[in-house]
Amino acid sequence: MTDYTRPERATEIKLARRQLAKIHRDPCAYCTHREEAFGKAACPTFGRIWPRCMTTPGLAFEPDHEKLQGDA
Repeated sequence: MTDYTRPERATEIKLARRQLAKIHRDPCAYCTHREEAFGKAACPTFGRIWPRCMTTPGLAFEPDHEKLQGDA
């Protein structure tokens, strides 16, 4: 693990919290497996919603880092 100074560590935690807040607002919109229709993102597996996709077999939630960075 990298040794950060206290201000650097605080900044990194702050940025991570912002990304986590985005994911919690609309988790399917930031998943790599999403399909978009009618302006809304959803899982391609029928009847599957977050957070259930984290524990059941099949497609698991994987964050789309490009979309997270693009929605600054």
